[in-house]
Amino acid sequence: MSYKTLPLRNPLSIAIITSLSFTASTQVFAEENTAKKKNEIIDEVVSVGTRAKGRTVAESLVPVDVISENTIQSSGATDTVDMLRKLAPSFNLSNPPTADGQDLMRPATLRSMAPDQTLVLVNGKRRHQQALIAVQENVGRGSAGTDLSAIPLSAIARVEILRDGAAAQYGSDAIAGVMNIILKDTEGGDAWIQYGETSKGDGDTITAGINYGFLFDNDATLNITYEYVDDDGFNRANPTDWFGDSPTVRQLVLHGEAETSSDSLWANFKAPVGDGEFYAFGGYTKKEGESLGFYRGPSDSRVWSDLFPAGVTPGLGTETEDESLGFGYSFVSGEWNMDISYIWGENRFEFRNTNSLNASYGVDSPTMAYDGALITHQTTFNFDAVRSLDINLGTTLAMGVEYREDGYEQEAGDPVSYNRGPVLCDENFENSTDPGKNPLTCEYLVDGEIVNGTTVPGMQGFQGYSPDMVIDTDRDSWAFYVDVESTFTDRFTMGAAVRYEHYSDFGSTTNGKISGRYELSPQVAVRGAVSTGFRAPGVQQKHFTQRSISLDNGVLADLVTLRPDSSLAGDFGFTKLKEETSDNYSMGITYTGDTWTSTLDVYRIDIEDRIVYSGNISRGLNAAVDAIFDANDAPGQLLDGVANVSIFTNAIDTETTGMDWVNSWNLYLNSGNSLTLEATLHFNNTKVTGVNTSSSIVPDSVVFNESLKLLLTDGQPGERGTVSATYNADRWSSTLRITHFGEVSSSGYGSLPNTWDAENLVDLTGIWNLTEKVKLSAGVLNLFNTYPEDWGANGFPFPELGFRYGWATVPFSLAGREYYLRANVKF
Repeated sequence: MSYKTLPLRNPLSIAIITSLSFTASTQVFAEENTAKKKNEIIDEVVSVGTRAKGRTVAESLVPVDVISENTIQSSGATDTVDMLRKLAPSFNLSNPPTADGQDLMRPATLRSMAPDQTLVLVNGKRRHQQALIAVQENVGRGSAGTDLSAIPLSAIARVEILRDGAAAQYGSDAIAGVMNIILKDTEGGDAWIQYGETSKGDGDTITAGINYGFLFDNDATLNITYEYVDDDGFNRANPTDWFGDSPTVRQLVLHGEAETSSDSLWANFKAPVGDGEFYAFGGYTKKEGESLGFYRGPSDSRVWSDLFPAGVTPGLGTETEDESLGFGYSFVSGEWNMDISYIWGENRFEFRNTNSLNASYGVDSPTMAYDGALITHQTTFNFDAVRSLDINLGTTLAMGVEYREDGYEQEAGDPVSYNRGPVLCDENFENSTDPGKNPLTCEYLVDGEIVNGTTVPGMQGFQGYSPDMVIDTDRDSWAFYVDVESTFTDRFTMGAAVRYEHYSDFGSTTNGKISGRYELSPQVAVRGAVSTGFRAPGVQQKHFTQRSISLDNGVLADLVTLRPDSSLAGDFGFTKLKEETSDNYSMGITYTGDTWTSTLDVYRIDIEDRIVYSGNISRGLNAAVDAIFDANDAPGQLLDGVANVSIFTNAIDTETTGMDWVNSWNLYLNSGNSLTLEATLHFNNTKVTGVNTSSSIVPDSVVFNESLKLLLTDGQPGERGTVSATYNADRWSSTLRITHFGEVSSSGYGSLPNTWDAENLVDLTGIWNLTEKVKLSAGVLNLFNTYPEDWGANGFPFPELGFRYGWATVPFSLAGREYYLRANVKF
């Protein structure tokens, strides 16, 4: 995908030009209020990307976006990831259905990088990652990012997004940038409830929350948030008979969003202690979901028709618990501002089969089973020291040390979820009329061909984790950094950072960053940065394994994920994982006027040894691969009944180039009302510059095939833009927002390459202040009921199986038009 100049017939281009024209026409009304604006508008002070106090967005050496609480409330979003998709210019969120738990943890990315290449902070402190790792052919494949939806929207005061590589400042994962979520610490209460549904009458969603801030006599503050979400989900799947396998035509798969619910309780505390401040924050979020697998007809060898006479679409129940606690003490010692902190977090993800069977147990198979759990936990100790130096016009020196432990656990499920039961031969064998059928091998003749009727072990839909997969392990790392920012003249500021880290599992790495900003005039400045970065292999990528059932050229097939350091992975020629390394380059220009502010930044991110989740390694590839399958496919062995294996491996080098253009106009009219206009454009282009895996047995073209390449390079929109206008009156305000999603392409699961055209979604929201304490909000999201194009013939056979719009690369919700009503009460 290459950059394209948006033509004038493009709705986003027209909207931007209209906004610019409108700005000019309303300037005459704004001029008389310029003085008023200068007194009222205070630049947002940012805490991410700099350790100098009082640095504003306009003064930042690298691009930073700030999303305010008021903007969040007017978005109509029901969770944090949906809010970021609406409001953050370079943020993407995919909605994959039928993706083994990603209904609860949708893949979120920055600058079209992987979900785990963006570092997430809460109150400036590193947050733990999620336990779930994506192994389906959708955006984010092979990655385990941070579950942003576990942070309740009601608890957020603002979000700061640093769009630049920052590993030299913050460590691993900050290749694409850093997202810092600031929790509320204000006094007083706010309770709210929101109801929404789609224009089709489904997708009912109820969200409610209460936030209350206490102010104590010693100036200590405690802010507590509780939030509840109940989402009924919706299904846009085509009715089908599964090519005749189903006795009736009906929706047999989930193509939409799963039913989910969540409860969150979070707190943020600060108190003066001695000459410093003690702080603590954290929370607990529990989410549950109910999704579906792929349909199996009553004549399928994986089904016993006495149990499921109409066939079965296995149900997948998921539950996640996310816990975090951080506390610390900040104080002044001489010329130094010190901060010492402890941060702990854990994410637990459980799977359950809710409507399924283990075919190897025959008609006596249970239909429900616990499949096991994935757990990640992280403990971080930080000591930071910052001071000002009397050099030039101002120099800030920061240094610090960090110790971190990352843990990973995998728990076994119920025996029936993974075991081979007592029934060796499937129903088709039992019903066969072949007089020579062999019950020892389950072989029989069909039209003169020998057929193997051996049952497959484990529950259908999602096979549980066996005791052989159980693991409880961790790694540790420590780091030391130095960060300097210096204002050499009243126009020229530079920053430099260097960070050394040592990991117990792969060794040491040193990274650096140089950034600068020069004011050409009081309104115009140029800025740029060069940095190196890295991402340590995720503990999920190092240790995750499972046996699963997926589609292989339209046919259900068993797949085993190998641990990279296992003996079987070594037999296939793969070596243990090492870190990804990156080089980041950015350059930009900023304009800060009385009514208009604008930033234009271009960037390039080169990544070497990028970790991917490989394509299917199958029997028949070559003699060496066949020999490994033959040696491990007896009943009870790891590859028993398995058609494919996959693995996490450092396989590719990539180059990503792009541009972010962010504009804002604040206009004050003679009526006393105000108008805020915003327009953003994000361009992004990723290409694979090299494929080179460690295996001499498995070809590179199998480890990273053309389908996976297309998913990485074109699976996310290469163009993304928004235009919004917010009119603020005395008692009410209204926002019109147009969001542009560029074209996406994929060819997952053996389908032909297909491109979905760009789409534009329009949201209209409003807020009415009934009293000083009571506020009503309402809105129409996706006003014109926009959907992606139908998949069409290139998707065969998946549209015929129910997947009308594709599933790997959909960048917006399939809900269609949605309505919501919200009430807030302050107390």
